[in-house]
Amino acid sequence: MAVSYWAMGLHKKFIYFFAVTALFSVGFFSWESFRLNREHIRDNRRGKIELLSEIINNGLKSLILEGRAGEFQKFLDNLIAEDIAAIRIFTEDGMILHSTVPGEIGRRFQHKDMSVYRSRTDQSIFSSDGAEGKKIFTKVVLIRNDWLCQRCHSGIAHIRGILDVELTNRRTDQDLTATARTVTGTALITLTLLIGSIWLLSLYLVKRPLDDIIASIEKVADGDRGEQISTGRKDEIGRIVSSLNAIMSDINRKREEIDKCRADRYLHIDKMASLGELAATVAHDIKNPLAGISGALQVLAEDYSDDSPRKEISREILEEIGRLDGAVKDLLLFARPPDMCLILVDINAIIEKVMGRVAPRADMLKVRVDLHSDEVSTSMVDPEQLERALVNIAMHSLESMPDGGILTFAVLDRRDRGEIEITVSDTGPGIPEDNLKDIFKPFFSSKHSGSGLGLAITRNIIEGHQGSIVVESSPGEGTLYRIILPNTDKA
Repeated sequence: MAVSYWAMGLHKKFIYFFAVTALFSVGFFSWESFRLNREHIRDNRRGKIELLSEIINNGLKSLILEGRAGEFQKFLDNLIAEDIAAIRIFTEDGMILHSTVPGEIGRRFQHKDMSVYRSRTDQSIFSSDGAEGKKIFTKVVLIRNDWLCQRCHSGIAHIRGILDVELTNRRTDQDLTATARTVTGTALITLTLLIGSIWLLSLYLVKRPLDDIIASIEKVADGDRGEQISTGRKDEIGRIVSSLNAIMSDINRKREEIDKCRADRYLHIDKMASLGELAATVAHDIKNPLAGISGALQVLAEDYSDDSPRKEISREILEEIGRLDGAVKDLLLFARPPDMCLILVDINAIIEKVMGRVAPRADMLKVRVDLHSDEVSTSMVDPEQLERALVNIAMHSLESMPDGGILTFAVLDRRDRGEIEITVSDTGPGIPEDNLKDIFKPFFSSKHSGSGLGLAITRNIIEGHQGSIVVESSPGEGTLYRIILPNTDKA
């Protein structure tokens, strides 16, 4: 029952709890009302038998005073009523002197235990079993041998007789049955009205408003804009509805902003795709003429003597052509990244090749290059592209340490999470906070040299491996690049 109760809705819980409480409360007060009525009815029966006994006793004395004692039996016969079982007077030894029961006069009172009557004190009332096992009220009055009795009888005996008045419980039972029906009917009507009233009150004030609130929340959860819930109430439900309307308005406003940002982002992506195609076309058209210019200039430079100024100018032009060629290659690589060619390789071996490629530049800048590696298993990566990504990061870190420092590679085995973590850290001046959010954007560079595509290409390569890259930096504390790759060691 406890599980069923807690599984109910709030409305049903409320009705169930109120119904149980009302049932116990109404039941208790109904029982108390019935008990009080029952005591009142029994008190009335006792009062009636008391009054009847007093009437008989006084009637007997009046007839004796008037000298009409022989009419006492007729007086008793006139008292016979529906609820009077018997009225009799008998002696202490049980001889019946007067009785309303035909045929009893002159006989002995056949009671199962005469001591019950002899032991009763004067004016006592008790309940006993009558004919057919029905309960009767019995009033016992001891007729004492007072001065009236002594006018006709001697004064030796103290008790001249015993008055026995018996009333049936039939009227009492009828009254109790009627009372029980009245109390039960009243209790049922009261329960019905209470439960019905609280059901209607809960339905219109609690359940329906909550159903509207839940329906609106579900619409919002399903992506619907959701309509405002109308209510004129000022109570707690009204305040909840007002708060919910405010939240829904805020959610709708934010969704509109998100949709707008998403549309702008898609438009930006389309523009970038178009620019990428255009850049790739332009870069391709530039690359071939650059190669021809470079070749022709090298041929011309061979005709100049080593001490000729034209030789130096030719060398500078060739260096600029080389730098321009590198920018064109980066542009092509960014605009049209090659397909991934994943093979099973050792990550440490790739990093060692990267360290070899950046060693000349590191020596020139007096930067020490370290490697800290765990025992990492092989993984499925494109070694050429991963190497290019790490070289881009390493060169970016080296350029931030013109006065020397430490460049550290680290490989951490995150096999419990199914990942391999590669970090590249330097001891340079760090990256300003304003630049951190733009560092992976294309053509963003804080230096005059370079194409500004190195880190953008690096991010594309890492994301092409289903990995992620983040940068952590604080001014004066160096920079750390954290690369997370899936630890996939099966082809």
